[in-house]
Amino acid sequence: MRRRTLLLSGGALAGGALGVRVTGTTDSAPARALVAGSLQTVADEVAGATVEAHGSLAAVELVRSGARDPDAVALADPSLVSDLAGWHATFATNALTVVYDPDSRHADAIRDDWRSALAREDVSVGRTDPARDPLGYRTLLALDLAGREGAPADAIRENADVFPETQLLRTLEAGGLDAAFTYRNMAVAHDLPRVDLPAEFDLSDPELADRYRSAAVSVDGETIRGEPIRYGAAHLTDRGEAFYRNLVRNAERLREFGFTVPDRYPVEHGRDNR
Repeated sequence: MRRRTLLLSGGALAGGALGVRVTGTTDSAPARALVAGSLQTVADEVAGATVEAHGSLAAVELVRSGARDPDAVALADPSLVSDLAGWHATFATNALTVVYDPDSRHADAIRDDWRSALAREDVSVGRTDPARDPLGYRTLLALDLAGREGAPADAIRENADVFPETQLLRTLEAGGLDAAFTYRNMAVAHDLPRVDLPAEFDLSDPELADRYRSAAVSVDGETIRGEPIRYGAAHLTDRGEAFYRNLVRNAERLREFGFTVPDRYPVEHGRDNR
């Protein structure tokens, strides 16, 4: 059977899901995988799975509420995976970046000095909801750290409109935004020009973990501290194991889609070796 994409209406799924994509054959029921929005493009390439994407926090809430019963999960924060499965494999890392619309009249200004440009009221900026996905709170953490380097962090934060993770780059590509904070792999997947942020606040470098932890944001009464970006996955049923293994063990594919995969990955945590 050829690949097909089933797009759901915006009201059908909480948290701005992109929809459901089925890959592989219909000889047997495919595994149901619930993934972070930033993982959807690579997860779509894993055969035999029905992939549904949401912001990671929204995905966790869907499982906890009983609205979804996935066979496998892959999210943008390993601790969220462990909350659901009791264990996880850390399998990829990422970096925060600023993407921009190449046709925007502000493109040159953003490319030349993103700090000043994104603080201007005539420049439309997007970020995601810190209560719905890690990209949202990581953006705020990065701005906290950037502010210590002289960036007008408060002005940038206040100037940025909030979007579901799965709609952010759609809006930019449609001309609705001049720039957005996103992950490097999402810029690669959408072939968008980007301004890479310094390692001091792009949350990519494990060697700077102590610096990242010095930043904190409050989300729904919970304090979240900065740490290097990592992705985690687990299978919740035997049916989901093939999807899980095919996703986390294919480092070449993950790198092709813009992720960084340290040589030691994947690393399983909290699970007996079987």
